[in-house]
Amino acid sequence: MTKFRLGLVGAGGVALLHAEAAAAQPEVEVTAVCDPRFEAAGELAARTGALAFNDHLVMFESCELDGIVVTAPHTLHASITVDAARHGLHVLVEKPMATSISDCLMMIDACTQYGVRLGVGHVIHFLPAVAKARRLLIAGELGKPLTMTERRTAHYSPESRPAWFFDPALAGGGIVMNVGIHCIDKAQWLGAAPATRVLGHVVRKPALAVETEALALLQLQNGLRVSLSLAGTGLPFHDETEIVCEQGALRLSRRDGLWIYRDSEGTQLLRAAEAEIGTAFADQLADFVEACREDRDPAVGGGYGQSVVATALAIYESSELGDQVAVPHVAELLQR
Repeated sequence: MTKFRLGLVGAGGVALLHAEAAAAQPEVEVTAVCDPRFEAAGELAARTGALAFNDHLVMFESCELDGIVVTAPHTLHASITVDAARHGLHVLVEKPMATSISDCLMMIDACTQYGVRLGVGHVIHFLPAVAKARRLLIAGELGKPLTMTERRTAHYSPESRPAWFFDPALAGGGIVMNVGIHCIDKAQWLGAAPATRVLGHVVRKPALAVETEALALLQLQNGLRVSLSLAGTGLPFHDETEIVCEQGALRLSRRDGLWIYRDSEGTQLLRAAEAEIGTAFADQLADFVEACREDRDPAVGGGYGQSVVATALAIYESSELGDQVAVPHVAELLQR
């Protein structure tokens, strides 16, 4: 089989994960890497035997590519995706898909118009523990979910990540638009419905232009309520989901793995695995390449990615208004 020729637009830490995912698959080769920081593009290209560029349009026009992965700053996702679609390239875009509903729609429309596939990098769908938790919940093994609590901490300070994460013009927001996107995605995917109403509160410190802390209460389309907590300042690491159901409870933790509880007795179904994020990136890329070759939608498509962005934006709107708001433009239910 002819190799799938992949271009990487963006050469940061997440791009390296995608490059390693490609290296693990004989049917995929990284052909080109682009970043305005040409030195960064060159370093990653050297690791993959690819060509380096500092302009994505030049890369699209001068290289034979089948698809690209976009890991650029969030507000650039839409324009790069549209440019790629016009050049006949399939696109796997990192989360968040974009930073506005209009940009999400523009990306979906462009990929439809030019007949290419659009995937969104919500990689947690490929984490074994998260996928198993979803199967358990969908099968109803614990009965109907009644409440969900989602808690995530992260170091969210200028010393912890590249400067563009603290520039609203490039990041589109702070911890909600970056880390919180994973939490919203997990809530919607495990809850098996998109959010329709949000009550949110975000906190921005005086020295920063983006928020570092957030609380939200989400109401999903099926009535499930989700409590979401994001903390970016100094707390010990937590990435945990607790779901109380009619016949028991489920706990999902990046440190402790997957547990279910019945009659106060806990059973560990999966241990936390240090290497699972690399495996998830590899499985995500394999699905994307297969979808492009089979001319089908990837596991996570543009409509779903749009619903996650819409929920994040609703948290910001709710915080500004000090009241509950509806989530606009919910495009579709979760993909099965």
